Amino acid sequence: MEARRYCTALVVVAAAGASLLAPPVARSADIQIPAKVHLAKVDKNTGVAKVAKVVNKPAVKGTVFVIPTPGGPNDPTEMSATLRFCKLSAPLAECTPILLRSAQWKGLGKVPGSKGYKYKGEGSPDDPCKVVILKPKVIKAVCKGPGALDAPDPFSLPIGPAGVGWELVVGDDRYCAESSDATGATVKQDDPAKGVWKAIKANAPLVCFAAAPPSPTPTPGATPTPTPPYGSASRAFLAPAAGLLR
Repeated sequence: MEARRYCTALVVVAAAGASLLAPPVARSADIQIPAKVHLAKVDKNTGVAKVAKVVNKPAVKGTVFVIPTPGGPNDPTEMSATLRFCKLSAPLAECTPILLRSAQWKGLGKVPGSKGYKYKGEGSPDDPCKVVILKPKVIKAVCKGPGALDAPDPFSLPIGPAGVGWELVVGDDRYCAESSDATGATVKQDDPAKGVWKAIKANAPLVCFAAAPPSPTPTPGATPTPTPPYGSASRAFLAPAAGLLR
């Protein structure tokens, strides 16, 4: 396993409000993160998706998200990623991943990828995510149009206490967030009449809501196809900024 996965990690169990310093360990592929803002908008008459948005920031001061190493096996500019928003009370097998093609990712920083990555999409039905940011201090996605959510079926309003899950899969890394009663999210709106669901200040989930799809093998000129989820989830790690990108 590559050297970047061995670091002095700060294990954060946000839902329980506890943290501790851990010795060097291999980081799990599942990275649970807190959702600062989670938003879904659908047409109030047809229920068809209009907007899906999530903004995730570290819950503990002085910590950052672990992001892929530039040029490493999980670098999104070399390996296409997938993203999805899921209504957790609906069948997860019906929650379709959105393909984020490697050619549309850009590495940020003087060394591309050293400060994170940015995806720019078309906002079209088959490329709905206008922007996805993967940086140490913020992970964000904004998707628009009917391809942003599986709405009206199975993603329909109201959402209810089970809430909404979100994931970004990049190679072997899977970032996940969940806005629900279980993560202490404050639901500001859950209104079918207005076609809006919004939640804020969710803690990181203890486990991801479903397992990541298998990682495709990078092939020059080939675009991987998202596959159904499998397996089980595990806990996540956050790392101090000083040792992040060695």
